[in-house]
Amino acid sequence: MSDDIKSLREEFDNLRKQNQECEEGCETDFEEDFPDYIIEITTKLLSPNRCGVYISKRDIKEIAAACDEKIAPKQRQRMLTDTLKSVFKIEEMEHLFNTIKSRIDTKLKFYEELSAAFPASKTFFTMHHDKAEKFKSSLDRILAENKES
Repeated sequence: MSDDIKSLREEFDNLRKQNQECEEGCETDFEEDFPDYIIEITTKLLSPNRCGVYISKRDIKEIAAACDEKIAPKQRQRMLTDTLKSVFKIEEMEHLFNTIKSRIDTKLKFYEELSAAFPASKTFFTMHHDKAEKFKSSLDRILAENKES
């Protein structure tokens, strides 16, 4: 059993090291030129260490469906990029961003429940909650910038 714990600890340390590297800026493999906000949102939203929550393929598919978009299951980055590229009007962008924020809020409610059930983990969940709130405010900023232009 001690070998299992050592192995698990090594995996955890490796994952933590990767997350620290990713916090400083992960490489993205965008093949096309996208507006800056698409790159920013995709880079942040696909990294739980940057946006505070994990957005799965299912989440992205449901976000797209809420915006009347049908996307095929692919790599998460491509699915999210396709969803963001499908927005042409500011009203559509606002609806998409509100849908993303709603999805994040749903996950944050779960974090609050876990935090209450496991008080020793409160610091961890608070940190991710703060990152999620910061990401949501960046969506508001992007929307305001696009309304102006």
